[in-house]
Amino acid sequence: MSSKMIRPGTYAVLLLLSWIVFFLFQVFVKLEAPLTVLAIAFSALLLLRREHGEIWLYGVGFGMGLIIEVGLGQIARTQTFTHASLFGVPCWLPFIWGYGFVIMRRVGNIIVDWAKRRAV
Repeated sequence: MSSKMIRPGTYAVLLLLSWIVFFLFQVFVKLEAPLTVLAIAFSALLLLRREHGEIWLYGVGFGMGLIIEVGLGQIARTQTFTHASLFGVPCWLPFIWGYGFVIMRRVGNIIVDWAKRRAV
């Protein structure tokens, strides 16, 4: 959903609920496939109503997430995943990185717009 189409409070609640659902799946289901499907579904829903350039932003987030998680995982080995199936990281992780990049932009836009309205 576009940040311009719904109120900031509603958007924040939807984001929070989506993360709670993902967290509950991760804690209780503990399987790679459902988490990956859920991450792809969240990403698809997020990008259905995208703003200009967000598909590229998602791709950059996906790519950087994969490079960072795999690259630093090979170099530093500071974290390990029990269900790692994509070059040593869970399949859902790059999708969540892409999702996070887009969400950070949208939340940032909401905050900037709110601050502008408040300053006037």
